[in-house]
Amino acid sequence: MAVQEQPGQPAKDRGTPPIGGGGGVPPVKRSWMETHGRDLRFLVIFAVLMGIYYAATTTAAVKERFFPWYLTLNADASVVVLHGVGIDYVQRIHHGLNSPRGSINVERGCDAVEPTALFVAAVLASPVPWLSKLPAVLVGTLILAIVNVVRIVSLFLSAVYWRKAFDILHLDVWQAAFILLAILMWALWASWAVRRSAVGGVRVHVAP
Repeated sequence: MAVQEQPGQPAKDRGTPPIGGGGGVPPVKRSWMETHGRDLRFLVIFAVLMGIYYAATTTAAVKERFFPWYLTLNADASVVVLHGVGIDYVQRIHHGLNSPRGSINVERGCDAVEPTALFVAAVLASPVPWLSKLPAVLVGTLILAIVNVVRIVSLFLSAVYWRKAFDILHLDVWQAAFILLAILMWALWASWAVRRSAVGGVRVHVAP
């Protein structure tokens, strides 16, 4: 059966190969840097930022001023929470929580500074717009600080009422929980930020 062309219609180009046929242009091979450059950039920036953090923790200003002040701030916040739930027999002495029934000291490592630095470095190293990074840094830092007060309160209550569980909570549960929380918060934020950036980059043109 022959197909007749209608008058006024251009003749079809019979020499054009079908899409996907052997005459198509071969796909362009991307270099390793094109496919992995963003990941490498993230790792390098993250490592540099964490290196700056660890270097800063060795300075006298941080060790002798910031950490004592921040530990005391955490202890004060924990005492306020304990008083708020009716445990008014505890008071802060230096950066410790003291009571006739039991006491704990808030030392380095119980301040959530390192997990916060981990989260902030991961956010800043992520290849997304800065307008998405700054709120994440502020909100994530605040969340980790609040959770750290919860940790201190729980450890004090454990020292008073459940002494056998104190070491497990202190060394195993809370240490791992903070690292996992920092990684989880970054992963959730990064997933949201990448989707938001991709949607924001689409321009829809509506024909009149």
